[in-house]
Amino acid sequence: MLRCWCVFLLLLSSSFATADVQSAPDSPARKASSTLPVTTSSVRARKSFERGMRNFEEYRINETLQCLREAVKADPRFAQAYILIAKISKDPSEQAAARKRAEQLVVRVSSGERLLIRWLADAQEDNYLPAIAAMNDLLEKYPGDARLAFLAGDWLTLQDRWDQAAVVLEHALTIQPNYPAALNDLGYTYAYKGDFEKAFAAMDRYVAAVPDQPNPHDSYGEILRMDGKFDAALEHYRASVRMDPEFGSELGVADTLALMGREQEAREEYARAIVFAGSRTEKVQFALQSAVTWIREGNRKQAEKALGDVAKQAHAGGLAGLEAEAHRVLALYEPDPKSAARHVQDAMRVLRDPHEMSVSDHNEELARILRVQAARAAEAGDIDAAMHAVEQLESMTEKSRSRVIQLCYHGGAGALLLAQGKPADAVSELEEDATDPISMRLLWRAYGSTGASTQAQLVAAKLTGLNVPTVEQALVVPQFRASLISQAGQP
Repeated sequence: MLRCWCVFLLLLSSSFATADVQSAPDSPARKASSTLPVTTSSVRARKSFERGMRNFEEYRINETLQCLREAVKADPRFAQAYILIAKISKDPSEQAAARKRAEQLVVRVSSGERLLIRWLADAQEDNYLPAIAAMNDLLEKYPGDARLAFLAGDWLTLQDRWDQAAVVLEHALTIQPNYPAALNDLGYTYAYKGDFEKAFAAMDRYVAAVPDQPNPHDSYGEILRMDGKFDAALEHYRASVRMDPEFGSELGVADTLALMGREQEAREEYARAIVFAGSRTEKVQFALQSAVTWIREGNRKQAEKALGDVAKQAHAGGLAGLEAEAHRVLALYEPDPKSAARHVQDAMRVLRDPHEMSVSDHNEELARILRVQAARAAEAGDIDAAMHAVEQLESMTEKSRSRVIQLCYHGGAGALLLAQGKPADAVSELEEDATDPISMRLLWRAYGSTGASTQAQLVAAKLTGLNVPTVEQALVVPQFRASLISQAGQP
């Protein structure tokens, strides 16, 4: 399970230490340790923390959070547990409170834990350069810590830096062969790079390493789905459900059915996933996924109603990111440019209102909204509005090294340049964002306009084979496939 469109995907932790944690930070015994220490004076807190980490490696997120909450209840000064709650929690208020508490306690822990807290806190606060520096320093400090290597690889994977992620994850496996968590992420990394042979080999090792756990089948199902093997994906997802009906693989079943065009069945599975959801955030996220099935069916009335309901649910729950996302999806889906522009403004208004939300989540959602604004305005021929959105994105890239913000800028700039009749210039921007369906379709057009037929064919093949359950895929890929079939049938 590594669903990159969900908020909770960037999960970071640390390794355990068996030394006496009541000794002073950076004692000689600690300096000799090959793993990151855990500073707590409570035996009960340590046991809860270790149970949480075992759950974490099995991708049992709700159980992990429960254990970490028990740990900080037993030891209110447990900084490492607080920063992990901040990273894993899907509740914006809990996330902010836990991050603040970890930062208050940072002087009480070891130098390695201070690096961990700086890494995770800076990442949430959109300070990516110091966050990366702290991560690198942490890896250098504990080169034999397999879990830290896995966590770095996990982070790099979710930043779409797949080559670097593969190197770090492979290193984790040299430290601890057949380390389940590293095998899981490595399989995804290979799949994102398009190397499904290696991805499936990693998944085979993962299943063999922990055959009694549901997540290996959940992850195998997702990677099979990415490769278009829907029936095999469903078999693995359903195996995961049989192992543990409360694990959450109903979502994978639903997403797969949606991509197969079985939308009513998908909605029934989303409804079951909502029942087992462990937080209000997940419930709204799954409802948003369900709403996209109406888009796939071409039922505009039901799609707009469902997305409007999601926005209301998110607003009632204080989930500003999901409320803004629902309006952003409506802006993408709305055929009328003026109505789409109103949805863009609604999404921006949500972000302007006071909400508990991390800086990185706020800025990345704003970048996604600006990208939609640029693309829709460019499509409608409103060059001034598109240019204004791209200028705002460019300004954001000068302040943030977020991969999301960088990609949104390239996608928006490419859409603008293509609308301005500059396909050659558009190509260089869109190639930077060549995993997004909207940018891929624009890149295909730009290649065609410049006579780059081979490149156009390659991106068309990649786009038609894109099997991810996102709204962008729903809006672009089915129509693109149909158009290519229609063109192929013409004399």
